[in-house]
Amino acid sequence: MNNKPGRQSFQERLDRLVGKLRTDILSGVRQPGSYLPSESMLAKQFQLSNKSVRRGLELLVEEGLIVKIDRVGSMVMETAQEKIRINFGLNPSLTSDFLMDELLLEFHRGNPGIQVRPITLNNFEHVQSAGEMMESGILDVVSFNGLQFQEMVESGLEPLLEPLSADDALYPIANEAFIHQGQLLAYPISFSPVVLCYNRAHFQEADLPEPDSYWTWDDLMDAAAKLSAKRGRHAIYFVPASENRYSVFLLQSGLEWRNNVQSEGTLDPQLANSLRTYSKLVNNHTIFPKYLAGDHEDQTIPLFKQQQVSMIVTTYFNLNEIKHLPLDYDLAPLPTLKTRDPQKTLLITIGAAVVSNSREKEAARKLVDFLISPEAQSIIREKTVSIPARKQVAEMSVDNREINRPSRYLMYRELFPSFYYHRDLGLPIKALTSFRKSLNAYWSNMIDEQELHKVLSQWMTEPRSR
Repeated sequence: MNNKPGRQSFQERLDRLVGKLRTDILSGVRQPGSYLPSESMLAKQFQLSNKSVRRGLELLVEEGLIVKIDRVGSMVMETAQEKIRINFGLNPSLTSDFLMDELLLEFHRGNPGIQVRPITLNNFEHVQSAGEMMESGILDVVSFNGLQFQEMVESGLEPLLEPLSADDALYPIANEAFIHQGQLLAYPISFSPVVLCYNRAHFQEADLPEPDSYWTWDDLMDAAAKLSAKRGRHAIYFVPASENRYSVFLLQSGLEWRNNVQSEGTLDPQLANSLRTYSKLVNNHTIFPKYLAGDHEDQTIPLFKQQQVSMIVTTYFNLNEIKHLPLDYDLAPLPTLKTRDPQKTLLITIGAAVVSNSREKEAARKLVDFLISPEAQSIIREKTVSIPARKQVAEMSVDNREINRPSRYLMYRELFPSFYYHRDLGLPIKALTSFRKSLNAYWSNMIDEQELHKVLSQWMTEPRSR
C-alpha cells in the first residue's frame, strides 16, 4: 500500500529556499553587489512566513554569501576564493526531473573552487542552441536526451563532445543512448521508459481489474469507455503529437512497407493497423480529451493531478510532479497492439557531456563525473521518482515517506528487453518531424488514410536509398 504524503513540509520549503539562493550565488547567477528579492517576495515564492525567510537568510549570512543591510536588503557578497568558472547548458525541466539545483549545490560543497553557471537552452531548438554555444566556446558541459543526441549526430555536432571512459556501474542500456561509432560521448544520469500510469481508486470505483502486461490497446479503450461511463469524465490522455508518444505505435508495429498490386510502395498492413488504432484512440473524445494544439504546456499531468482522467501515458520523470500528492496511483507496461505481441516501448535517457573545446576541461569532467557518482545518484533515488543510471543505487531500498512512489516503481527491471530508442526506428529526425505533421493532418481529417500512407511510405524509403 502506498504512503500518501501531503504537500512539502516546512523544512523542505526552507531547504529549497536556502539551496536555491545558495546555488544562484555560487553559480554566478546572482552577482556580487546585487540584491536578493525582498523577504515578502521570497516568502510568497517559497510558501514560507517572513520569519522563516529571515531564518534562511541568516544561514547565508553565516556562510558569508550575503550581508544584510538595514532598510536596503540582502546583498550578495564577493567570495574570497578565486574560482574556476564553467558553463553548463541544460533544459530547465531537469530541476524537477532529478533535482539538478540540489545536485549542483552538493557539487559546489565538495568542489568550492569550481563555480558552475547553469545556462538554459531553448526547449524547442535545444540542439541548435547547444551547438552554437559549444562552437562559440560558451559551454563547458551540456546535457541532452537520447533523441537530442541522435539529432546532434545527424547534424555533425558529435566532434564537439569529448569521448568518455565507460563506467560499468551504470546500466548498459542507459550508456547505449550516447554511444556513437563505438565511443561513449555522454554519461547517462537518469532514464525512464514510457509507461502507463493509472489512478487505482478510479479502477476500484468502476469495479475494473487494474492494467497488466497482457493488455492490448483495445483492452485499454474498453476499460476507458467503462471508466468514462462510470465517472462521467474522460479516461485517458497524452499529447498525441509528441515524438515520445506516437513513436511507440510505430515501434510496436515495425516500420515496414511493401508493393501493392500497382507495384507502388505502401505501408505494411500491421503498420497501417497500428496507425488506425492510434487514431481510433485519440479521436474518441468520449474517453480522450481533445488536444489543444495552441497550448504551450503539456496538460497530461495537470489532468491526472486533478483526477480529470484516470490513465496517462507518461514517464517516471513526469511523476515527480505528483510525488507530494496523496494520489493512489500505480504503473503498468504500455499495452501492445495484439495479445501476446512482444512488449516494446521507448526509453528516454538524459545525460551530460564534456564539451571538447572547453577551456576548463578538467573542471567540466569533475562535474560530469559527479553527476553519476553514488552521492549524486543517491539524491535522485531518495528524493525523486526518477530512476538513477547507477544500477546499485537505483535498486537500493528507500524509505522516504515524504515521496509518493508507485508500488511498482521497480517494474522497469523486468522490462529491459522491451526498451528501444528512437534511432531503432531507422529514421532520421527530419523524417520523424514529417511523421508528426502528417499524423496531425490525418487525425484532424485534413488528409485521408491513403494520403497518409503515401507520405509515410516516401519517408520510409528515402533514408534507405541514400
